[in-house]
Amino acid sequence: MELFPKWRLPAKVAVALTLFFFIYTFLREVLHPFVVQKKNEFYRIPILVVNKVLPDVAITLLTLAYLPGVLASIVQLHRGTKYRRFPEWLNTWMLRRKQFGLLGFFMGAMHAIYSLSYPMRRSYRYKLLNWAYEQVQQQKENSWIEHDVWRMEIYVSLGILALAILAILAVASIPAVGNSLSWREFIFIQSKLGHVALFLSTAHALVFAWNKWVDVKQFIWYLPPTFMLVVLLPSVVLLCKVILMLPCFSKKIQKIRCGWESGKGMANRCVLTDL
Repeated sequence: MELFPKWRLPAKVAVALTLFFFIYTFLREVLHPFVVQKKNEFYRIPILVVNKVLPDVAITLLTLAYLPGVLASIVQLHRGTKYRRFPEWLNTWMLRRKQFGLLGFFMGAMHAIYSLSYPMRRSYRYKLLNWAYEQVQQQKENSWIEHDVWRMEIYVSLGILALAILAILAVASIPAVGNSLSWREFIFIQSKLGHVALFLSTAHALVFAWNKWVDVKQFIWYLPPTFMLVVLLPSVVLLCKVILMLPCFSKKIQKIRCGWESGKGMANRCVLTDL
């Protein structure tokens, strides 16, 4: 009779991340202009601030869905066997990967919806008129900026691709759909496509940053932008995944998951099952 017992840990982590990124973004985007420049930017909270929090939480939750698999592989390599239980915290984490991934997909979908609402905002229309007036005042016939156009085109394209693959992962997580797939098909979707989605999401954030990494104006109150924070962990996970795919590691992992133990032989070969 428990209420969503498997969702408690992921939900608590999602709420904690949401509060952290909201306060962090509020300090940079709203409080700093109010304190330093006496500008009232509180209108940004319902849409702009929230839409900066959502992708940060989404990519972090998605990373937390694939990080335990990498840690489990490292533990097995260190132990040289698959017959010893994982630590309790890692075992619990691995059993909650589906919930972390679905919450990440939910946050990503909300981010897409919020982004589509940008042109409907009254504040955006006012700013658009102000930009047009400033262009006329400066006697500019064309305000086209080539690199900024390319940045936005690539940024949006990567976001759409990442969300589409995450939608496939979410559908495959439905028990009725998952039960209709073979084990190899299920592993391919949840592991291979999942890491592709994580890569696209990370690239999406990196392209959004573009050349802002070297812009000192991005550091407000000595606080780096959130895109600099959220890409660190997924980059580490992807790098570890690439390293574990190297033949010197992947072959040993395959042998361990087939029953081989360090110091012992393996009489029969078996089918590999991925974490």
